[in-house]
This record gives sequence, structure tokens and C-alpha cells, in this order.
Amino acid sequence: MIKKYFDFFIGIDWSGAKGSSHRGISVAMSSRNSNTIKIIDPKNNFWSRQEVFEYLINLSSQKKVFVGIDFAFSYPYLDLNSFFPNLNKGSPKTAKTLWALIENINQEYEDFYGGGIWNDETYGDYYNSPVKKGKFFKSRRRLTELIAKKVRSPSPTFNCVGPAGVGTGTLAGMRFINQIKKNLKEKCHIWPFDQLENLKLSNIVIAEIFPSFYFHYAGQNSMSKKGRESELLSQTLKFYNHNFQSNLILGRNDNDDMDAIVSCAALKYFVDRQTGLTYPFNSNEIINASKLEGWILGVN
Repeated sequence: MIKKYFDFFIGIDWSGAKGSSHRGISVAMSSRNSNTIKIIDPKNNFWSRQEVFEYLINLSSQKKVFVGIDFAFSYPYLDLNSFFPNLNKGSPKTAKTLWALIENINQEYEDFYGGGIWNDETYGDYYNSPVKKGKFFKSRRRLTELIAKKVRSPSPTFNCVGPAGVGTGTLAGMRFINQIKKNLKEKCHIWPFDQLENLKLSNIVIAEIFPSFYFHYAGQNSMSKKGRESELLSQTLKFYNHNFQSNLILGRNDNDDMDAIVSCAALKYFVDRQTGLTYPFNSNEIINASKLEGWILGVN
């Protein structure tokens, strides 16, 4: 049982938007021995990514926390044996060097924004972005996304346009985990990239989550929320044996709070059910893929 090592579990619905005040970010928390989840309010009207960063740094200096954040921690690699195929050189060989590359290209932008890469003469061609549809853009999938498809299929990580444009949040997210790892070093475990032995020694473990997957895993349809938000939330939380009590008006916030709440419950559900978390994945293919491409918590 690894759950007993953590004081708090935190689910974060993320945003990759430009600026430093994001309506789309929501943070939900539950303690280890409680079945109740609460929303953590920002200092101002909305969270910035920098404030989320500082909040987690501060909390993990006092408590041990398991955090799930809703963005892809890496890009597809195994399908074409490269993050950025067609480059003679310049394509990172590890996830950590990928994070550093994204950080370096976007370092002039505030609040971990990552969209500056779309204007890069080398890497911009790999994205479908507001700037252009790059000549090397493909609807690629990581292995964890292919396996997740039996429950719920994620959107392609290089797409940064439209409602399914998860790529913008991923860019900001990779800058975020690059910096938090750089700041906390061995006290921060980025799963599943870091060594398994380090997990129990870390003050904070950060894993990739996929809220829509957790609704569907619980037998609920996350695509038909409007008008049934309260019922959907209560039925999904019932599956994960948790509850949420608040004056929250779910229909007014684009369901970001709902996604964070359900993700928080799912973290506690899957933490002792996830292969590859405290013992290795059950195939060499998945082991290799997870170190390069990352893995969604709950996908087994």
C-alpha cells in the first residue's frame, strides 16, 4: 500500500493559455484518510501556473503529496523512433532533454507559456498551431494513449488548435515539470521517468492524469455534462468512494472544478492499483515507452 506514504492527494485541471490568470485551472485536494474532496481557492480570482508551482513547492516542504496534473508529460517516440522525426540532429533522446528544449525555446514567456515554439523555424513545423499547420504535423499517439483508447482516447499531443487542442497545455506543462524537478531535485519524483526507488523518498510525486478517462472508467459519459453536472459528479465520485460538499455551481465554470475533483478521487483509487508505480510494468515495451513517452495514471 503506497497510499499510506502521502498526506495529501491533489488533482489539477490545467491550462496552457497565454497570460498569467487562468480560468481553466482548478485545484482539488483530499487527505489520505478522508473521503471528502475540497477545491483549493487561488489567492486572486484565478490561478496562475506560477502560483500553482509555488503552492506545490510550499506544501511539499511540509507534507508528502501525490499530485496529478492534466497534460501530456511527453510526446510520442516509439512510433517513429523520435520525438521530432526528419531532423538530422536536434531531436531530444530523453524526456528530460525534451522538457529542457521546450523550456529553452520559450524562456522569454511568462507563467510557463509554451506557444513560442510555434514560431521556431525548426520545431514549429511539427505542430498544428494557431500560427500554422506544420508540414511535419501528424496525429501521432503515445503507447499509453493507444491502450487508454479502450476506455477513452486522448487527443494528439502535437495538436494545439480547437477544443481538442491539448498540445498548448502540454507545452506549458513540460516547462512546469522541468522547473519543479530542477528546483526540488531528488525530493520530487516525476512518474514514471524517475527511478522507482526514489518514489517513497520524495516529498512530492507528480503524475499525468486524464480526467475524461476517469469518468468513463467509472461508467459515466463525460461528454454529456451540460444540465446533469451534479448527477454526473455524484455518480462518478460514488464509484471512487468519495464525496464533495460545497456551494460550487458546476454549470458556471466550464466544468474545470469537476474534472479536478474527479481526478483527485481517481488518484487515490489508482495509486495502489497502478502497475509501474511501485513495481515495474509487466512488459519491456511498456517499460521502454513509459521512460520516453510517459504514462497516464490509471491506464493498465
